[in-house]
Amino acid sequence: MRICHFTSAHTPMDVRIYVKECCSLQEAGHEVWIVARGEDKIQNGIHFVGCKPPKGRISRMLTFSRKIYKAALKLNCDVYHFHDPELLPYGKKLQKKGKRVIFDSHEDVAGQILDKQWIPAPFRKMVSCLYKKYETRVVRRLDAVVAATPSIARIFEGVAQKTVVVNNYPKLDDIVFCNIPFAERERAIAYAGGLDELRGKSVIFGAMKDLDGALLLAGNHEQPDNAHIVCVGNVNREGVNKLYARARAGLVLYQPAANHYESQPIKMFEYMAAGLPFVASDFPLWQELVEGNQCGICVPPADVEKIKEAAQKLLDEPELSEQLGKNGRRAVEEKYNWEQEKIKLIALYREL
Repeated sequence: MRICHFTSAHTPMDVRIYVKECCSLQEAGHEVWIVARGEDKIQNGIHFVGCKPPKGRISRMLTFSRKIYKAALKLNCDVYHFHDPELLPYGKKLQKKGKRVIFDSHEDVAGQILDKQWIPAPFRKMVSCLYKKYETRVVRRLDAVVAATPSIARIFEGVAQKTVVVNNYPKLDDIVFCNIPFAERERAIAYAGGLDELRGKSVIFGAMKDLDGALLLAGNHEQPDNAHIVCVGNVNREGVNKLYARARAGLVLYQPAANHYESQPIKMFEYMAAGLPFVASDFPLWQELVEGNQCGICVPPADVEKIKEAAQKLLDEPELSEQLGKNGRRAVEEKYNWEQEKIKLIALYREL
């Protein structure tokens, strides 16, 4: 089939959209297009149609989303697969034009709205309810919903015509398992990516102050006034793998929020794939995964002392950390990998 994935909020090289879904569909024999911000190009057999990026969130949601839709419509594809809630109106338009349409829901958006800092607090519940009603009305008309987690899939039970859970698990050939003995590694914790208050920035920085070790922080971060935190700048996938190979542990310390309790952060599974144990928030679902697979330590996410104790333990006991890391890698190889998830995605397209 001729397939178009389109997104107004994500980059064209987004790992879930391009590396996992689109590459898998292309390998299965489909003709695949991606419409997103950026430039026109062809890479790994996938066609990219680029649109000039917007300035600001409001512009993206109102004018850029329409630009993305128009560029996608010109391709006259058989199936349209979109990834952002602001594109729901255009999914509806495509369905009316007789196209087969899939909504890829990466998040519990209605729940996420309740914690959006840029929306004034008194209005968040109202905005969340309005969004939920609109999402439900549109989704009823679409051919399918692809949900990034089982908890997201439950939102669409009895609403969508078809819902398929395609977990955002790592590719086994993307995250490198490193065999360097932990006793030979730096006394360091690795963290790559965005870090804000909801992801535990304050508590992480607080826990690092007196740590006997360092936090290697990759991404677009300013160097904080903390001798135990080392900003290493932006890194690509190869750089992330090298960063994980230097460290003895990782961190996934999301703070309590409506959209976090049943989330499945890809960072958690990437640590597991790399064979790196981690300190994680003690949400019930996370505890079941982390403690059930014996691959890390769960702590109350707002307790600085507990975070510090767990991180210090992983730094001080390399044999324990190495074993927890191996347990995580084994779990990814057996259960939490993209190679199993892509089968469900390809099957959905076959049904369409």
